[in-house]
Amino acid sequence: MEITLWGVRGSMASPALDTTFYGGNTACIELCSSAGTLVFFDAGTGLREAGAGLPDSGECHLFITHAHADHIVGLWFFKPLHLPDWTVHLHLPNWLGYLPDYFFAGGIFPVPFNSLKGNVIQHSIRAHEEVCIGRDKMRVTALPTCHPDDCLGYRVDVDAARFFYSGDHEIRTDDAASIAAAREMLKGADIAVVDATYGRGDYKRGWGHSTWEDWIDAAQGAGARNLVLSHHEVGRSDQELDRVARKARAYENPNGPEVFLARENLHVTPDGPVPDIRLESDWMLRFLDELSRYKDENVSLDRILAMARTVTCADAGTIFLVDGDELAFAYTHNDSLFAVREAYKHAYATSRLPISRDSIAGYVACTGEALNLEDVRQLPPDAPYRFNDRFDKSSGYRTCSMLTVPFLDFDGRICGVMQLINRLVRKTRSPAPFTLDMAYTARLMAREAGSIVAHNALYRRNVYNVLRMAQVHDPSETGPHAERVGAVASELYQRWAEKNERPPEEIRYEKSRIRLAAMLHDIGKVGISDLILKKRGNLNEKEYRVMRSHTELGASILAEETDAISMLARDIALHHHQKWNGKGYAGSGNEGRLAGKNIPLAARITSIADVFDALISPRCYKDAWTFEDALALLAKEAGQHFDPELIACMEEISYILPMIYRRFPDTAEPSP
Repeated sequence: MEITLWGVRGSMASPALDTTFYGGNTACIELCSSAGTLVFFDAGTGLREAGAGLPDSGECHLFITHAHADHIVGLWFFKPLHLPDWTVHLHLPNWLGYLPDYFFAGGIFPVPFNSLKGNVIQHSIRAHEEVCIGRDKMRVTALPTCHPDDCLGYRVDVDAARFFYSGDHEIRTDDAASIAAAREMLKGADIAVVDATYGRGDYKRGWGHSTWEDWIDAAQGAGARNLVLSHHEVGRSDQELDRVARKARAYENPNGPEVFLARENLHVTPDGPVPDIRLESDWMLRFLDELSRYKDENVSLDRILAMARTVTCADAGTIFLVDGDELAFAYTHNDSLFAVREAYKHAYATSRLPISRDSIAGYVACTGEALNLEDVRQLPPDAPYRFNDRFDKSSGYRTCSMLTVPFLDFDGRICGVMQLINRLVRKTRSPAPFTLDMAYTARLMAREAGSIVAHNALYRRNVYNVLRMAQVHDPSETGPHAERVGAVASELYQRWAEKNERPPEEIRYEKSRIRLAAMLHDIGKVGISDLILKKRGNLNEKEYRVMRSHTELGASILAEETDAISMLARDIALHHHQKWNGKGYAGSGNEGRLAGKNIPLAARITSIADVFDALISPRCYKDAWTFEDALALLAKEAGQHFDPELIACMEEISYILPMIYRRFPDTAEPSP
């Protein structure tokens, strides 16, 4: 079974700017069994939205708990009631048989219930009565609850799981029988959606609603697995409900159920909410704040893709960036083929595809239109795009559902495309369509994150402009050389940081800094004479001292900049020719020499990346070395020139080095 929450407020609807996250619609819960039996509980304002996405024909059951307005006002706006090819089984408490006609007779809705086009079959249900519905013989049991004017709750058994919906119910903690009744209601429930209007600080006795603390206490020992606190008090803002959620998490008992606050469009299975993440109302702002810390493209794309996959339950995903008239493969995740922590290995792929309407990604790039496709293998014949199954055939993967959204830059222009693949059902791990809520969230994320991606591209372009000045003097200081040094340095840092058990957040942040800062390691060469930089023979002592001064010059060029990357780049520029044994240099003379771990870590890392690239690359005075020979020389110099711990890490990332060199060849300078 899967539960979808369409309305989570009590008393009356409260649409407002400060209720958009948890939602302002009143009570409505959908249950769909694995056999497709569709059931709704209560007809608050959420029922209108629940019906809006349904097809034009079908069958469903609707159980009403009681006749208070917040639980019935959406009934007349339910799409299936107005379509002749729908059959709606309306289950009313036995005392409410008059409700549909009375609603019209009171002048509340202008159309008589019996004039609606849908086929409505009305049923009466009593407390403790059990009904069996659907092909899968779903058992629905009505339970009496404590509420003014009477009310029923409902327990559902289907798919070897149990769901309980309390309707409106008051647990009275001074009454042992009331506590025992609540515990009995929750007994064995895999999912329970309960009336938690109050907290103990604002509880109103006799009003027919419970506190969230009382439900958590009642759930102890009842065997309930997932407790969803709903029927939020009408005046509670998103921020207030965030505080309730935090208090509820702190109040949880380790032996009790998982506790979640209800919010509209939340999906819940017996294994827990989908997605399996506890979000608060400001999660998007906090995510974007985190994302803005990173200037490195790969780290930013990794975080965007990881969060997008989390909130959509996507098994895989790919980001393409616009480069001229092509989409360049930029980053990918695929949980079925490799772990997320290994995704960085695929950041150096060179795949491209034309921006045209033929492909799904190309169509989105051309039109700016998001596509939410239930099954890419069942596209309609007249679809202007087609699914390319080449990757599936080569890897054995099977793409089914796909959500593709555009990235937009500062000016609203498309700068990339994100594809999310196969929303997985938690229990079966089988693909399912992405929901409308997931599509909206992914589109919003891509729109906001696109500006950050564009800003990072601008930052990288500025780095390239600086590098071109150095290249005028020294032809070896090319953009690809700097990219390779930055990429090798960042991967070397990641391996070192993982082995030293640094926190993931720290690794991401430092990796993003080191990659760009290392690219500027030789910026000081802009101040060295061409006569020295381009001299074909050996340098004499005086010339060598001038050449060594490029470290000081580089540091001085960056001295006025105070951003985090420039400050790190200053350390790298000054110290990347230091040696582990103390015989390196940080200027034209012997002043400023450092040894061992006194040399800044980023400079020790960049030194290895820089020497490795110099060995691998052909020069007018030498041929290119093989990867094996270059690594062998580095190993030989461990403990003398280089940090031995870092050299060991360099050996461990040797498999990724060829990918970096294919991604940034000297023959074609990549676009910044």
